[in-house]
Amino acid sequence: MHMYTHEEAPINKKLPKELLLRIFSYLDVVTLCRCAQVSKAWNVLALDGSNWQKIDLFNFQTDIEGRVVENISKRCGGFLRQLSLRGCLSVGDASMKTFAQNCRNIEMLNLNGCTKITDSTCLSLSKFCSKLKHLDLTSHVLVNCVGVHVQ
Repeated sequence: MHMYTHEEAPINKKLPKELLLRIFSYLDVVTLCRCAQVSKAWNVLALDGSNWQKIDLFNFQTDIEGRVVENISKRCGGFLRQLSLRGCLSVGDASMKTFAQNCRNIEMLNLNGCTKITDSTCLSLSKFCSKLKHLDLTSHVLVNCVGVHVQ
């Protein structure tokens, strides 16, 4: 009996990359991360930026640190359209500046409850994110995003 390595698996050999990417596009964030650990081929598929257009990290809010947001922005910057960081208490201005620089196509951003966010994030968003249509800053009494022009 022949045992396949993950790289030689029939699914990787028989289906074109485009179709495999389409299949991966239906997976949630947790499943994509698990698939990325299966093999090198699946890592490339799971972490392809096209699978990361819409991300909601609410379920992971206690674990999300600024570096996670920075890594996401570097990995899927041009693809990312919607991001919810609702309740992510550890995310601050420095990581949001990196995010804004890398994710210039962001259209919807939820920062509700991100208490370390200040006007500095608003300045970064206004400078780099011209496609931003919806920005949720609910519960930010000290943030004044006067310079942000949401379409």
